[in-house]
Amino acid sequence: MKTIKKYKLNLFYLLLFVLLHTLYKIPGYLVFAYYLDNPLILPFTDFLYTNSALAFPILLTLVAVIVIIISYYLGFFKNTFEGWSTIRVFKLLVILFVLLLLIYFTNVLMIRLGFSSSNHIGKSQNYLITMPKVMQYYIIGIVAPIIEEILWRVFLFKAVGNKNLALFISWPLFAFAHTGLSLEIIPYLVLSFIVTWTYYRNENVLESIFIHASYNLLSPLSAQFLNSFFHFIV
Repeated sequence: MKTIKKYKLNLFYLLLFVLLHTLYKIPGYLVFAYYLDNPLILPFTDFLYTNSALAFPILLTLVAVIVIIISYYLGFFKNTFEGWSTIRVFKLLVILFVLLLLIYFTNVLMIRLGFSSSNHIGKSQNYLITMPKVMQYYIIGIVAPIIEEILWRVFLFKAVGNKNLALFISWPLFAFAHTGLSLEIIPYLVLSFIVTWTYYRNENVLESIFIHASYNLLSPLSAQFLNSFFHFIV
């Protein structure tokens, strides 16, 4: 009887993951409909597209609020803010530094081999480059990491039920969701593994949000710095 109850609970989290992830994609489809191959043009499409600099962040923020409220109600944030220390923050900074290095060398290797390299925004979100910089940073540095980490780490781990199995499900699927089956997935697999493993260690979503958000914000600057650094020493 307990097994059946647990199975139903896992299906509940999986259903929530699918529904909330669909909700997460809707603002992009509504605001940037003209970027799609088969756009769904609605009466308010022109208004949203014309005012995309505000419409898209506002809609995404509403989605983030919904995700956070549901997660809080389900008790996902229990003990999340406990146990923090200077050492813990330092370890996260080390993980971030290693991630930036790994992504840099992965991209360099892909370029040397004649393949294109991934950027920190991703092919599926190239419409972000049309927005003001402050809105880009707000989305990729705050809203998107919060939503994605709660969904892809917390909800998906809860849905799978097995922590070890969830690691190897969340890791590749998260990368695939951003790039599809293309060579661009290689850097994302590196990013996804580090972020997923960060959550896997302590099952504290704040840690993976920190790594994810910091990477999104620092990736372009770190790539420029590392390029200059290695050119100087070589």
